Amino acid sequence: MKKHYLHKQICTLLLFIVFIPCYGQVDGNMFRCSLRDKSVNLWFGTIGKGVYRYDAVSGGFTNFTKQDGLNSNSIESVYEDKAGNLWFGTEFGVCRYDGKSFIDITKKEELCKFDVNCIVEDRSGNIWIGSNGWGVCRYNPISGSVTNFTKEQGLGSNAIQCILEDKAGNLWFGERAGGVCRFDSATNSFSKVVGEGCFSSQIMDIKEDKMGNIWFANLYNGVCRYDGKSFTHINKEKGLCNDTVTCVYEDKKGNIWFGCGSSKWDSGVGRLCRYDGKSFTGFEKIDSFGSTDVWTIVEDNDGNIWVGTRSGLFRFHSPSNRFINYTFKVNNHD
Repeated sequence: MKKHYLHKQICTLLLFIVFIPCYGQVDGNMFRCSLRDKSVNLWFGTIGKGVYRYDAVSGGFTNFTKQDGLNSNSIESVYEDKAGNLWFGTEFGVCRYDGKSFIDITKKEELCKFDVNCIVEDRSGNIWIGSNGWGVCRYNPISGSVTNFTKEQGLGSNAIQCILEDKAGNLWFGERAGGVCRFDSATNSFSKVVGEGCFSSQIMDIKEDKMGNIWFANLYNGVCRYDGKSFTHINKEKGLCNDTVTCVYEDKKGNIWFGCGSSKWDSGVGRLCRYDGKSFTGFEKIDSFGSTDVWTIVEDNDGNIWVGTRSGLFRFHSPSNRFINYTFKVNNHD
């Protein structure tokens, strides 16, 4: 009986190791989010090591952690507002950086206390904060007022992964268990977006390109493109390198980059995909060990593409068509 029980336990453990995707795991070199600020410096948020700033002039890295005022060393999102302040979403809420010091906004204003996945400023100056389990907080930095929206106010899920304000002023919300919804400022309410069947229930990222197309990254279901009139579903059958899409980014040339992850359905396929408007180019081998889950993509002022993954930070070298590993340099920046 004991032998049978032990065999069962081992099989269960192997099932989790082999088949369960790695989303949400804490990795010492997991680069979760990125941003190019108005001064063209790059910012990289990590899980466990705070945030790194890459100086565009010197090429050096500076690390900011709890010792510098962050409320956590696990950074889920980074955003720059119109005034140039940087907002960091962490496992314990929100911190704002004015270029000199960090302020724990969550502690000060009592808003979205845990797991902040995304932050966006709307055209009226309100800060929208999406959390994993607490819905959305709308914060007015001038008045200090906070409004919390949850499923009771029309959200499809209280787990909000991404937010986009498009060029027309519409606010789109991607959810981890409810698909997509849109906010109507006139009625102060949310409505579910059906998307003609091309959405999965888990939306990892929403971005608008220069042409006005809105791209939705589906976990396990490719991407969905909205041109203002209709939705188009794009998956592996239509050329996409991987159906497990985690992030979307448009570079200066207008190429759309898709970061991808691993799953039992997509083993051995590209972890990074580039779309030039006509065809897709896949990049499978990012590090020397093979494929690795991509979480964030950003372009520097010189046109280099940086890729943050579950196992480190890499920069794409176009002439050689290969990736340069910056993980060691970041970890030894001093």
